[in-house]
Parts: sequence; C-alpha cells; structure tokens
Amino acid sequence: MIEIQERAWQNYVHELRTTSSLILSQAVSFLRGSIDDWRTWAPAIQCMYSGREIFDPSLPLLSMDGTPLDLKKAFYYGDEPEEMSHFLRTAGYLVIRGAMAHRYEEIAIEIDRIRSESSEGEIFSWWTQNLDTEQRFPYRLMFISERSSLIRSLMDDDATVRDIVALSKRNLVPLHDRGQGAMTVLKPFGEGAKLAPSIAGNLGWHADCGLGGCNIMCPSINIGIHLDAAGSQSSQLWALAGTHGRSVHNTALMGTDHPRAVPLDTSPGDVTVHYSCLMHAGPPPTGPNQRRTLYLPFYAPETLQLLGRFQSFEQVLPGYGTGDIPSLDQVAKEQTTHGIS
Repeated sequence: MIEIQERAWQNYVHELRTTSSLILSQAVSFLRGSIDDWRTWAPAIQCMYSGREIFDPSLPLLSMDGTPLDLKKAFYYGDEPEEMSHFLRTAGYLVIRGAMAHRYEEIAIEIDRIRSESSEGEIFSWWTQNLDTEQRFPYRLMFISERSSLIRSLMDDDATVRDIVALSKRNLVPLHDRGQGAMTVLKPFGEGAKLAPSIAGNLGWHADCGLGGCNIMCPSINIGIHLDAAGSQSSQLWALAGTHGRSVHNTALMGTDHPRAVPLDTSPGDVTVHYSCLMHAGPPPTGPNQRRTLYLPFYAPETLQLLGRFQSFEQVLPGYGTGDIPSLDQVAKEQTTHGIS
C-alpha cells in the first residue's frame, strides 16, 4: 500500500512519471509492502490504465515470412528496406553493416577534435576519473551538432541517415538541442578499469524514457555510428529484443544471459538503430579496446514543444526544483540495479 498525492498519481496514470521517477523523487510513501512489491505489479497497473502491453518473452518475434526472427541478423545498406523496417519495428533495433563506411573516418576526427576542446563543468560533456592513473577524461559528449557543422549536416542533410530514419515509418525530427542532443559514448578504458563513480559511464538495462513521457516522445530512435569495433574486445550496446513500447518486469532484467538479450557486434562504419524505449544496456568493457559511438537522436515533433533548449525530460517533470525530482546520480543508481553495472 502506498500513499501518493493526487497530482503525482495522475501523472503516473498518464505515464508522465514512472514508478522509478516517483520512487527516486520520494513522491510516494510505503504504508505496507516494499518498492519491489510495487515494481512487481507496476506493469499490470500500467496495462490496466493505459493499455500498454506487457513484455512476454515467450511470444515469438516473427520475420515477414512468418518464421522466427534471427535476433542476431545484420543487414547491409541497400538491402530490402521493407525487410529492414520490419526487423527494426519487431525487434526494436537494427544493425546495418558499412552504412557509414564512407564517412566514419572524418566523423572520428571531428569527435576527437570536440573531445580535445571539451572542458569539465560545461553542459556539453560528462567526466570521470581513472582511479589507477588519477587521469580525468570525458566519457560522454553532448549536443555535438551545436558545435559541429559536420554532425549537424549528418542529421539534417545526409541521404544515408535520411534513409535509415525512414525505416521507422514515423514522422521524426532531429533533436539538436534537447535531451542530450547528438551524443557520443566514449570508453577509452579497458576491462577492469577502476573508475570514479559516474552518472552513466556504464549503464544497466534501461529505457531512455524510463522516468516518463514515453507516450509523448516515443517512438523515437537513436542512430549509432560506430567509430571503433564494438564487441568482446571492447564494450558494446546490448538490446533486449521486443521490449520497445512495452512494460517490462524486473525479472526480465537479470543480466545478459536472458534469451532475448542480444549483443550488437559492430565494426567501424557500421550503424545501429534502436528505439529509445527499447530496454538496452551499455555494460563495462570485456576487453582492452576503446569504444567511440556517435548517436544521432530522432524524436516525435512534440518533443520540441515539450522540452526547451538544452533541457531534458527530468527537468520538466512535475516537482522539478522543489526537491521532488530525481537527481542524475539517483537516476544512474536506478539504471545500475538491473543486473549490469
């Protein structure tokens, strides 16, 4: 049994706030039972009020010909668009070999330039520290298209990117100065690196709309341009196939051994696409090599009205600035409680 104010409850019913954001912002009190009890029932409650489907891993994901989907299948740029679109909309992610092979080197040079010009404490980068060497470095660059005409042109004018966005079969617009904008994951550290606690250096299973607002901002996609190989010798993106647009029980988030958990192996110049509301993870490296991935976000046009310039969703949650809101550190803790740290 929980005690919750009417406004917070209405926000929960209308999916403006999730269980996680209400708990993290201390907007509820537990009169009986625990957080785990609520999380157990949360998908059913959400389904009852909004009709959102509950993720059932026993239901098959099918290809266009009715056969089971090969969850590790990769495509090539130029393959049949309808087949690629079906895979993306069914599994929630997509790997396209060599789609940016002709441009990844110039993109890598641009990202390295921006990284070298970044300063700790600005809004454009997040930093952490290697505790072995005491060296501090940026592990995430944000709003990159605001500082790079090259990256902006990729989002606005590049034909390959435009074709990939079209696979979603949604009216989506580039997100330059909202959320985190065009963003690069930087993991220059290898397996076993001792890092200072960070907001999102490594992420457990999460959806980007995990605090709320999915019914407004989603379905949105992130296009990942891989500048280094991502696999067993580095770190890589993992996807939980078929979870996009669905409520997911915590029992499905126990690690990377889930039958629907898929590692997205990529080479430089490959492109990945994943829905923001797909459960995905960025575990620590399992090898010595670095990883650099540029993510280009494309969201529903309503996002531009919901969020202001350089504003992310947690800043428009009811209660922001009054103490009734999760901090970024709290969000990071929430995202690392699902079996991957």
